[in-house]
Amino acid sequence: MAQTKSDKVKTWLKEYISEFGEYSGTIEELSQLAGASPYLIKKVLGELEEEGFLKSETRRGKGLLITLAQRQEQEEKEEVEESPKEEPVSEEKVEEKKSEKKEKEKKKSLQDQVLSSLLGKPVTVFLISGTRLEGVLLDYDNFTLAMTAPKGKSLVYKHAIATILFE
Repeated sequence: MAQTKSDKVKTWLKEYISEFGEYSGTIEELSQLAGASPYLIKKVLGELEEEGFLKSETRRGKGLLITLAQRQEQEEKEEVEESPKEEPVSEEKVEEKKSEKKEKEKKKSLQDQVLSSLLGKPVTVFLISGTRLEGVLLDYDNFTLAMTAPKGKSLVYKHAIATILFE
């Protein structure tokens, strides 16, 4: 039976992460490496996260960081073990650290949540001056948005934005 494009990308991504241990970059760069669309990469990343194979986290202005799930859990245990040696490290402390990290992740601002969901998708940005920009959102940080436009790439300062439209 022929393998689907999604299965091929999933296999490639598993091999890549297993070999290198992590990936740091944008969805677009990863899609070029894999020879697939950013949409397909996001879909496969979601599936692999659900399977517990990897963990991906969006880093503001720096794309994303993808690591093996087992490696991240090992690092968390080591982090707890590096605490003062006077008391033994219990599983409860490891779980406590994990829940603290999850709480920090949940406290993402609404702006970060929306922008990270829009990475690689078409958006329309209206500036305060009335100018309309259409393109694909490539990346963002605290102060700017990077996007493609028909005439090339654009760096848009957030303080100049009135509205962002998306589907």
